[in-house]
Amino acid sequence: MSIGKHIIEAALENGATLAGIASMDALKVSASHTIYQKMGDYSGVGTVKEDALPKDPLFTWPDTVRSVLVIGLSHPQDKPELDWWDGRGTPGNRILMDIIKRTSRLIEDSLQVKTQKLHYYVEKGGVFLKDAAVLAGLGCIGRNNMLITPSNGPRIRLRALFLDAEIPPTGPIAFDPCAECKVYCRKVCPEKAMGQKAAIFDSIDFSGSLPGRDGTYNRDLCNVRMEKDVADSSQSSHADQTVIKYCRKCEFVCPVGKGGKSMAGGICKEKRS
Repeated sequence: MSIGKHIIEAALENGATLAGIASMDALKVSASHTIYQKMGDYSGVGTVKEDALPKDPLFTWPDTVRSVLVIGLSHPQDKPELDWWDGRGTPGNRILMDIIKRTSRLIEDSLQVKTQKLHYYVEKGGVFLKDAAVLAGLGCIGRNNMLITPSNGPRIRLRALFLDAEIPPTGPIAFDPCAECKVYCRKVCPEKAMGQKAAIFDSIDFSGSLPGRDGTYNRDLCNVRMEKDVADSSQSSHADQTVIKYCRKCEFVCPVGKGGKSMAGGICKEKRS
C-alpha cells in the first residue's frame, strides 16, 4: 500500500467520513485563492470578531508543505446539532479537530511524515477547504457554492492537515451532478443569495470556477440570513447555553447523496460502514 493510501486509511479509521490528498502547488493557484486576493476582506459573520483578523490578510503557509490531507465529516439532516454554534464552535468541528489530532499523531509515528496543523481561517494561515476538497477528489463545487460530494451531497464539513511530503493527489474527479439539475438550492434560498450574478465578478478576469460556479452567488445576502439566524437564536434543549442554528436550506434540498446512494458509483476514499 502506498504512503498516500496509508494516510487516507488513517483518517478514515480515526472517524473521517471522507478523506483525500491535494497538491499544495495546485491549491495555491486554485479558484478561491486566486479570486480572494482580488476581493479583499473575507471576514465571516457570527463566527469571528472582525478585530481578531489581520488588517492586511496574506497567505502565509510553511515552505515545507507539499501536500494537504483533506477530511470530511458527514453532517446529515437528522443530526442538526452537529452544526449548532454554541459560542465555542460546533460539535461537528470539535469532532473534526479531534480526528485531525489523532491522525496527525499516527502519520508522524507510523509513517515518519511531518505534519503541520493549520488554522481554520485563511487569514491566519488556513486554506480554502472547498478548493482543497475538490483537488483531493472529494467532490465538486455546486451551484449553491458548496462542496458537493457523491455520497453525502453538500451535507459535510471539512478540515485539513499539512503534510511535509510530496504525495500523489487523489483528485480531482469527473463528477458534476449540477449539470442537469433544476437548481433547487437557488429556489429555496430565503435571501435569494443565488438569484443574480454578483457585481464584483464582472470586474474579475478569471477563467476558473467562480463562486456559485458562474458568479451567481452573493455573499452579502447569505450573510444577511446568518445575521438573522444569530438574532433568532434560541436555547437548545440539549445544552444550557444559547445556540445558533444557521440556515442550511440549500444543503437539505440538494438531492445528491440522499438515500445512501452515491451518484458517482462510490469512491475508494469513502469510509464504508
